[in-house]
Amino acid sequence: MTYQDAIDFLFPLHRFGIKPGLDNIQRLCNSLGNPERRLPLIIHIAGTNGKGSTAAMIASISQEAGWKTGLYTSPHLLDFTERIRINGTKIPEEKVAELAGRLRDLTERAQATFFEVTTAMAFRHFADERVDVAVIETGMGGKLDATNIVLPKFTVITSIGFDHMEYLGETLGQIAIEKAGIIKPKSKTFTTARSLDALEVITRTAHDKRSPLVLVNAETEMEIAPESRIGELVVHLKTPQERYRRLKTPLWARYQTENLAAAVLIAEEMKVKPDAIRRGLAYVSVNTGHRARLEVVSRSPVTLLDVSHNPDGLRATMAAIAIYRKTFEHLYTVFGAMQDKDVSSMLRVLGDESRYVFAAAPKTERAMPPSEILRHCDDLKIICKPSGSVSEAIAAAKSIATANDLILITGSFYLAAEAMDAFKGAAEHERESWQSEKLPAQPAETERDVNAETTTDDIAAEKLSSAASAASGAAEERRENL
Repeated sequence: MTYQDAIDFLFPLHRFGIKPGLDNIQRLCNSLGNPERRLPLIIHIAGTNGKGSTAAMIASISQEAGWKTGLYTSPHLLDFTERIRINGTKIPEEKVAELAGRLRDLTERAQATFFEVTTAMAFRHFADERVDVAVIETGMGGKLDATNIVLPKFTVITSIGFDHMEYLGETLGQIAIEKAGIIKPKSKTFTTARSLDALEVITRTAHDKRSPLVLVNAETEMEIAPESRIGELVVHLKTPQERYRRLKTPLWARYQTENLAAAVLIAEEMKVKPDAIRRGLAYVSVNTGHRARLEVVSRSPVTLLDVSHNPDGLRATMAAIAIYRKTFEHLYTVFGAMQDKDVSSMLRVLGDESRYVFAAAPKTERAMPPSEILRHCDDLKIICKPSGSVSEAIAAAKSIATANDLILITGSFYLAAEAMDAFKGAAEHERESWQSEKLPAQPAETERDVNAETTTDDIAAEKLSSAASAASGAAEERRENL
């Protein structure tokens, strides 16, 4: 089987839809020798919003600390292999072909879903490559999610909101029951959830499972530094163990602060040093390929690419932009969404601020036609200009916007994926420019409050030194100590 054969086999599995349950994933993993049981340290993450960013931060920090780190996330933006990474490197195409070939017959007999097969492939790849740490993001829900056969050392439940209600329930409490289903005995649980209904469920479940529970927002103090800007978040963070000054990350939206705090608390549990935490947060996009979270893809005019795909996500996005409202004149939005989303509520969030909405349909059968988005906009008295494609919608927005305006591209992972090509060169330049800036360095052993800085050249030299050390046997020692 070639890689293209594997892709041609995998993607039609979407026809089996979503099948909550663990029978298929257990059968698939059994056929691969139960690779999930060979992963030494697992961090399992669920939530409605923020789980992908939290997973990326944790993986990046772990990688900077010297651990060989597997990261499994979904969906991908441009390439299937983005879903399964080790130290930022995507799974090789030949490995995808090999694993797809091994799973094909059983998949067809069991009518396993795309996500179930992909999850089994990720577990086997991580086991074959002997990762030290595996960061696993759920697909949907938690209790019956295909990833929920792992036995994690740490469990994370991020913010909980309304999404996939046809599968997870109509109330935050019902949705929280599904998310909290990943809590296991002997696994320490961290949550950034704020809803009282959700917290009640998470607290009760953690107690019943005898899982120590950390309420991230109660255990940490966060101050956003005044030098924060669109494209860069700078924070001062206090945890029960440490005071961190001027932590930087390109995940600049204010809602990322609680995801950042959760990642830092887990890093502390893993005995990661402060300098590795700093680098992991600063290089999260470079290390993990985590993109399109209010990513700056152009500076003239400022253009943001974002994957928010439900009302809560868009509210957080608009709140992040509102803080910098005085820095731009008008907001223009390129919007596209899937037909199963609460598009009316999403547009209502945009309506107060966005001068125009440029409706677009990504290239997927699930996409809502621009004419349907126009109908929703008309009902809400929002000016909407439907376009034939994502690229046409972006071009229309750019033709109207001035250098003093802001363009937001949002509503769907599929939309973000198609938009990336239009801004590929500009986005790479933006990331390289940001990465070239100086970063705070490791604190002295006797100094817990750090303000010193080091250059990225120093960091590169340190990485080379760490790689040489690993080659001489340090990786084996780390694995034994997990």
